[in-house]
Amino acid sequence: MALNKIARDALEEIKAIEGTGVTDGHEAEILAAIDKAMHRAMEVCCREQAAIIEQHLSHATGVAERINEETDRRRNLLIANLSAMR
Repeated sequence: MALNKIARDALEEIKAIEGTGVTDGHEAEILAAIDKAMHRAMEVCCREQAAIIEQHLSHATGVAERINEETDRRRNLLIANLSAMR
């Protein structure tokens, strides 16, 4: 759902609570406040997700390095075995 739609839905909920007390001027202020709050929330979510992704990438990099080391070790053993067979 788009942020604009979420803000509009929130505004409608506020209007339902407030009744007819929400004027057009207040509507714009409320929408701006909702929009600002949603963007701050999105920034927090993005930072949290970035931290999680960084952890996953760090783990994956470590695993890939261990796989490469094991591959090199096995390649060296294979070369040594082939050399010994000659």
